[in-house]
Amino acid sequence: MTCCQRQSERKVKNFRSRSIHPAPTKKKHTYAPPSFNIDEKMKCGGCEECFDLGSNELKIHCNLCNQFFHCKIAGKCDGEGCRIKTRDGRFHRASYCYDCIGLLSDKKILCKDCFMDEHLNKSL
Repeated sequence: MTCCQRQSERKVKNFRSRSIHPAPTKKKHTYAPPSFNIDEKMKCGGCEECFDLGSNELKIHCNLCNQFFHCKIAGKCDGEGCRIKTRDGRFHRASYCYDCIGLLSDKKILCKDCFMDEHLNKSL
């Protein structure tokens, strides 16, 4: 039996030594940040007016409807679902427009998602 095993080992060794392996290729992964032209214009989601990117008049990006606004800004949501921890340890709260707010009072601003979560928790 040792003779059979020996021949099979030789065949495997010969096969492996004659196998072809592709040469490693070097790929350069470069990141190019998106370039914006200051002369480009974006539309406000509230009044449909166009603003230059360089003017800095667009104040928020609404987290639900995904539009930029300079007017009709409700503010930042006070719900726990919209509280995001940044890499440097600070907290950021998502901003919303009037159409995407579920509760707007003197004490609290809640988006539709946080309002539904809080409303369901109270009813349970």
